Amino acid sequence: MISIDPSLLAQNLVNGVFTGLLYSLVALGLALIFGVMDIINFAHGDFVMVGAYLTYVLATTFLIEPSLTAFITMPIFFLLGIVIYKLIIEKVLGAEPLIQIAVTVGLLMVLRNLALMIFHAEPKGVPFTIFTQPIVLGPITIASSRLAAGIVSLVALGLVHLLLTRTKWGIAVRATADDREVAELMGINVKKVYAVTFGLGTALTALAAALIMTFSRADPYLGLLYGLLSWVIVAMGGLGGVVGVLFSGLIIGIIEALGITIVGAGARELFIYLTFFFVLWFRPRGLFGRR
Repeated sequence: MISIDPSLLAQNLVNGVFTGLLYSLVALGLALIFGVMDIINFAHGDFVMVGAYLTYVLATTFLIEPSLTAFITMPIFFLLGIVIYKLIIEKVLGAEPLIQIAVTVGLLMVLRNLALMIFHAEPKGVPFTIFTQPIVLGPITIASSRLAAGIVSLVALGLVHLLLTRTKWGIAVRATADDREVAELMGINVKKVYAVTFGLGTALTALAAALIMTFSRADPYLGLLYGLLSWVIVAMGGLGGVVGVLFSGLIIGIIEALGITIVGAGARELFIYLTFFFVLWFRPRGLFGRR
């Protein structure tokens, strides 16, 4: 029989909640892009990796707090996303899934090999951050960097939700996601919606990367972890908007925490993907799927 320390379980569950919020933020950009454009973007996780390296360069060059680099990296990534959309993604919209996969995997390999060429395989971490003092609540110790990442992620999710539900641009995005042809007939500039959506989805990876670098390091394979997790969260959410991404991310974070508690960190991904298979077995359209 497995014996579980209650205080360790509580500690890991709290960590799982904050980790899940950050996972939701990472997946949010992918959910926007896939939900609106139906583009299979396997390079999404590697934008997080590039963002992490850019955060490292800015923080160590100018000696600034890594989380604050998001004010610089997000506009850069927004413009980068629009450029990539215009040069690459626009050409394969509506194409066969195999073509989309080939193009975005090719983009993934370009980004990853550029990182290997410039930074080699050595992980890069920022040696300073203001989030160093832990918060102790009885038997539970909360890393301030994880707490800050969770709070910022939740705020970002809320702002994007308001953007999609309370603004004219959000109405245009949702109309385009539901039916592109009808949206065009209603006078919506669908190409502009696509470009801005891809830019916003890419910019969100820069914010996530800046938060990740307050407690972790950048390496060329960081995108593999966050890319797979993002697809799991989006598939589990079932294109249920920001709410679906939020709750799916929290589920993944908590399941990961339970896996660490029961079997240790080495097999935590086993619980994540077993949960993913279990959910899709009973809910093929995801937990919050609309279509």
